[in-house]
Amino acid sequence: MKALKTYRNCRIALLSGAALFTSALTPLAALAQDSAGTVYLDSIEVTANKRPEVLGEVDGSVSVRTGEDLEEAGVTSTEDLEKVIPGLVVRKRGNRAYTNFSLRGVTSADFYNPSVQLYVDGVPQDPAYFSQEMLDVAWIEVLRGPQGTLYGRNAHGGVINIITKRPGNEIEGTVSSGYSTHDWNAGGRVSGALVKDVLFGSVNVKRVDYTGQIDDIATGADDIDNSRNWLGSAKVLLTPEEVPLELEFSAQRDELQSHEELYLSEANLDDLNFDSTSQGGVNELKRDVSTYALRASYDFGAATLTSVTSYQDRDMKKRLIQGFDTPEFQETLAEELRLNFVLGDRWSGVGGVYFQDTEFRRETPAFAGFVGTSENKVDTTSYAAFGEATYALTDSVDLTGGLRWSREEASIDYQRVDPLAISIQDDDDFDDFSPKLSVGWQVAPTHRVYALVSRGFKPGGFNHTVAFTETNAAQDVRYESETSTNLETGWRGRLFDDVVEAGLTAYYIKTDDKQFYTGPVGSQYLRNAGEAESYGLELDARAHVSPDLLIDFGGTLGRSTFTDASNPDTGEEYDGNTLPYAPNYSFRAAARYVIPQTVIPGAVSIRFAGTYSGKTYFDESNTLDQDGYVILDTSLDIALDNGLEMRLYVDNITDEIYRTYSYSSGGSTFSSVGESRVFGAGLRFSF
Repeated sequence: MKALKTYRNCRIALLSGAALFTSALTPLAALAQDSAGTVYLDSIEVTANKRPEVLGEVDGSVSVRTGEDLEEAGVTSTEDLEKVIPGLVVRKRGNRAYTNFSLRGVTSADFYNPSVQLYVDGVPQDPAYFSQEMLDVAWIEVLRGPQGTLYGRNAHGGVINIITKRPGNEIEGTVSSGYSTHDWNAGGRVSGALVKDVLFGSVNVKRVDYTGQIDDIATGADDIDNSRNWLGSAKVLLTPEEVPLELEFSAQRDELQSHEELYLSEANLDDLNFDSTSQGGVNELKRDVSTYALRASYDFGAATLTSVTSYQDRDMKKRLIQGFDTPEFQETLAEELRLNFVLGDRWSGVGGVYFQDTEFRRETPAFAGFVGTSENKVDTTSYAAFGEATYALTDSVDLTGGLRWSREEASIDYQRVDPLAISIQDDDDFDDFSPKLSVGWQVAPTHRVYALVSRGFKPGGFNHTVAFTETNAAQDVRYESETSTNLETGWRGRLFDDVVEAGLTAYYIKTDDKQFYTGPVGSQYLRNAGEAESYGLELDARAHVSPDLLIDFGGTLGRSTFTDASNPDTGEEYDGNTLPYAPNYSFRAAARYVIPQTVIPGAVSIRFAGTYSGKTYFDESNTLDQDGYVILDTSLDIALDNGLEMRLYVDNITDEIYRTYSYSSGGSTFSSVGESRVFGAGLRFSF
């Protein structure tokens, strides 16, 4: 054990030294924006640490993409974000309600409590709504590594912040439509002043119909994995003149009806065929989500008080096989009250309190002669107090410390009727302290190095699904909290006379009491498996080769393994196995070139992009996997001066067929798959 610890410490030192050595070789840079108007991401003001900061001065691994970046890459939903964010792994596990998001190999088998948290304008999203269409995005921030101090529960792999646009005085809007070999969409947006300089509003509406790619060999039906998604949002912003008060109310409704949860056998995988006769019919998913939020802030000058109150209601009905319906309902009420402050020339920080109440209910039908109907209610109440302060030791060196106290009070009320009657009523609480300490050195105006220690917390609780065959279920519905400790060092800056802006990070994460599913498919429940570790290097870079050519590139190189873990039911050892949904390698690159021309009154650009994902396992035993694969995309965009934009694109040019999730049953393997080749076109008019 002593040798193993020495080896780990040496590896951390080597990774840290690599990042610091790179920073020592970088030339100094001067400006945030050059004379040609090049906008650098490190000059963007972000809210990653819940206070306004320029990205180039943040101590932590953060990637930012603007709304324009997302549009150019064809990113319209959160599932697409891995196309533009290095190291982010997004895998649909059957349907989009169970999509898995992972960063740095910190991942969650739990469908109901993720290891990466998603926020939209400060509102925590229901895990079954992580996969969603994005509307009116101003920019996104992806924070890698445990973020427990400021974000609390379920942020021990990282955080995705989506920030939407604010309406202003000018009346503006867009109308768009698109069609491809797999889907069609249409939408519109309008925003502007309701009362000039005082009251503003915006409205968005969008419909996406996925026409499908999987055929049923039993019935001869084509494209049976179709779906329809309606969503709309509205926002009202009050900012009275000469009053340091802002009030913003937003509402959103999202309705999804889908047949996407289809698992293909290995024999039918390459042809994208499904056999509804042998597999019990075509599954169906209906998910309705309503979100309401009130944001209020008051600027005192040296401090700003902010309140974010939100309510999200999710109704989801699932028909897994014909006659087997498992509806789920969840309501979440959340409130965060925080104070950002600046004291003199040396002190700045944020402090606040947080409350969240979640009520979950799941209904399961009867199996004749086996079990009767059941209902499971799991309620969770979260409390937290947090604070983080930065002290400027010198004009270029900052020291930041923070702490969060979290308390989770969970209860379960499970009732199953005869012939196998089970009644479970239990409650428990889980406490955690999540500290953070970092030091940052602003070597030059556009070069910063930092070192960071942080902690993440994924609370314990009670199983949202209770195994059908469990006769002594009261012993197994509860599981312990999972925690992670993160050590990292990094550099962010510019190279080669500001041509390249980049961030390089080395990290090591140790996870304790890893939560995972055990038991046969259909009768699984959460337990704690033991310890795991992740370590590696991350690169996120952008090269402004010329005013007409922009290249994005980045990736991760690392390892995520179990170190002292086993299945508590079977005794199977997992030591040395790779964590699920944690490829050792992932790389991405994209180049966008504006073609010089004078024929068309506007801009013509072409974009090529490629992503590589290394071998990915879907289970702790490492028996189910997807080999590494490459996805290539290209697009041609024409933006006319009159506001009309046209786009032609091909996604997955080589028609790569790849698994996003697999499971074994009865000696056979079944998998859900990613998107095959798509040809498409889009139109948008802005005014």
